[in-house]
Amino acid sequence: MRKIMLTILIAFAALVAILVAFFLVYGRAETWRLVAGDPDLGQFDRSAPARSEQPNDALFCTPGLCEGVPVDRELPEYAMPPGELIERIVAAMDEIAPVAERVDDGGDPAQARFVTYTEALRFPDTNSFEAVPLGDGRTGLVAYARAQLGKSDVGNNRKRLEAIVSRIDR
Repeated sequence: MRKIMLTILIAFAALVAILVAFFLVYGRAETWRLVAGDPDLGQFDRSAPARSEQPNDALFCTPGLCEGVPVDRELPEYAMPPGELIERIVAAMDEIAPVAERVDDGGDPAQARFVTYTEALRFPDTNSFEAVPLGDGRTGLVAYARAQLGKSDVGNNRKRLEAIVSRIDR
C-alpha cells in the first residue's frame, strides 16, 4: 500500500511539474488564452448595460450614462472633447499598466479598449472606455474593467481605473 501511495505521489508531482513547465515555456498569457479563450471581452454596452456576475469588475460613470446598473464611482463631466479625453486615458494607461495591449482598432476616437495583464501570472482583464459628448463642450466618461478569470480580482480593476481617472486632469 505504501508503494502505491508513493507512486501516486510521484506521478502527481511529475504532472504538476509538467504543467508548470508548459505554463512557463508556452507563455503565461498564451496559456490563459488557450484555457479561457480571447481575453478581449469587448466594449461595455451602454445600450444594454450589464456587469460581471462575479465581484471582479469595476464600473465608473458620469451620472446619467450608466442607467439601470450600479456604479462603483461617479465621475465628473470633463471640459474637453471626447477625443482628447480618450487620448489622456491612453497616455494614463501607458503610464500605469506595465503589461497592457490596446485591442480596439482605434477607429472611434471616443472609445478605447485594452487588455491588461497581472505582472506575475498574466491574468487578463478587459478595460473599456467611452467618452460621451454631453453638450456645451463637456464630456462624460464610462470606464469599465473586468477580469476574464476567477471570482475575485482583489480590487485590482478598481485600483487601475482609479489610477487612470486620477491622471486625466493632470
